[in-house]
Amino acid sequence: MFIFICGTSGSGKSFYAEERLKNFSGSQKFYIATAKIYDEEMRARVKKHKAMRKNKGFATIEKTFDLGTIKIPGASSVLLEALTTWLANEMFEHGEKFSAAEKILRDFHALKARCKNIILVSDDIFSDGIIYDELTEKYIKALAGLTKNFAAEADEVIECFAGLPIRLK
Repeated sequence: MFIFICGTSGSGKSFYAEERLKNFSGSQKFYIATAKIYDEEMRARVKKHKAMRKNKGFATIEKTFDLGTIKIPGASSVLLEALTTWLANEMFEHGEKFSAAEKILRDFHALKARCKNIILVSDDIFSDGIIYDELTEKYIKALAGLTKNFAAEADEVIECFAGLPIRLK
């Protein structure tokens, strides 16, 4: 099963995704964290998320890019958080050498092929109405394309708003 969960920052998507992962039975559970710590604000967010995951019965794998190379036992259940940071890591670590979105699709499908269940979390950053610099606009366009692709492919699509999961598909 593939579940795609999106929502704004602080919408409850991480909590909901962790509860879904926790409730999968009969498989090993892994949380893949893609965040890269750049400042104290991010350090605090990572610390909060680690505390949320404590004692939930899944192992954490911290990897910022090249997620297709992660070795997990067959038929595992995986929560991958988050598409937004993963894309930023791939785009900005490797520069313009390749299409980060295409690489993410390849890596995701390689990982998904080894999973019984996979949950992908992403942030909704499309509604602020701000015009950004060219590189940020390229990132937003790539994220929009990936979001559409994953939403179409997923068995379930959930949007979280104000702590409420809303099933879209």
